[in-house]
Amino acid sequence: MDRFFTVLERFAPEAVELIVIRYQILRQVMHQQPVGRRQLVKSLGYTERTVRNEIEVLRERGAIHSTPAGITLGSGGEELLKEIDELIPFLLDIHTLGERLKRELQLREVVLVPGDSRQDPLVKKDLGRAAARYFRRILSPGSIVAVTGGTTLAEMADAISEGGHMADVLVVPARGGLGEEMELQAGSIAAKIAKAIGAQYRLLHIPDVLEEGTAEILRRDIHIAQMVETIRSSTILVHGIGSAIEMANRRGLPPHEVEYLRSHCAVGEALRYYFDGKGNIVYEVPGIGLELSDLERIHTVVAVAGGSNKAQAIKAVLRNRKDTVLITDEGAAKEMLKNHRKG
Repeated sequence: MDRFFTVLERFAPEAVELIVIRYQILRQVMHQQPVGRRQLVKSLGYTERTVRNEIEVLRERGAIHSTPAGITLGSGGEELLKEIDELIPFLLDIHTLGERLKRELQLREVVLVPGDSRQDPLVKKDLGRAAARYFRRILSPGSIVAVTGGTTLAEMADAISEGGHMADVLVVPARGGLGEEMELQAGSIAAKIAKAIGAQYRLLHIPDVLEEGTAEILRRDIHIAQMVETIRSSTILVHGIGSAIEMANRRGLPPHEVEYLRSHCAVGEALRYYFDGKGNIVYEVPGIGLELSDLERIHTVVAVAGGSNKAQAIKAVLRNRKDTVLITDEGAAKEMLKNHRKG
């Protein structure tokens, strides 16, 4: 495939440019529909003539519809996006970036989406779509899937198209709830994914942050113990990665604990664990659910996180997790490789 796109770029670069323009129009319509033509021109930065001509082509092919309220995506457009999404990294020549990141961080696989979610909020939706595609690909009968919460995982749940009857698949939260918006909690995301794919789900009705004494008492409860055992039996884990201080604030950690994180140079967080830049665990919040040691027994671990501002956090969390799949964006990848060269 690399050779094909190399030849295409040399032989007919205008074809590559045309594909990218149409892809960007479809992507923008999908995220903003119904949207007006002038808004598309403003968002994409192309000339009005270019956008008008390509909208007409896409409309004739059933990819989009023009309505009094604005332009919307047709079923043909949805199918086109699914087909072109995996080719875009090659067309934009960012697939080599993913290969370098995979090699230098010794990861199992890296899936890249173009752009930087720090600068463009729509890129986070693209991350969600990429994660949803990958999730569908690795799902197999009898899987037990654990998921964490957060905005990026919520985008993944939204992007999983309904269809399928996987009654022998179980989806569970990897941990309790953070006490944030309901749709961002791990339990809500697990339930939404399960309903989309026709699977079963079970929930863990406890907070994510507990006093150590409380956590110890709850672990002895037979029902919670059984649920935790199920979570620890997961065959697939999909988790987010957060910046350490941001996650500490979201968890409502007291000032002295936040200061402890700062003084110990914590930069990244995942699954209640806080990591310094060398990948060492510097702090753990008491809680119930998956422990870091459980990840060694999980067949497929997928981390989903992006944004150039999260590059340091992603590297810190994954530094000692060499068999992980990373789904990230171009902005984070470039920043991670830049930092990697600096050591």
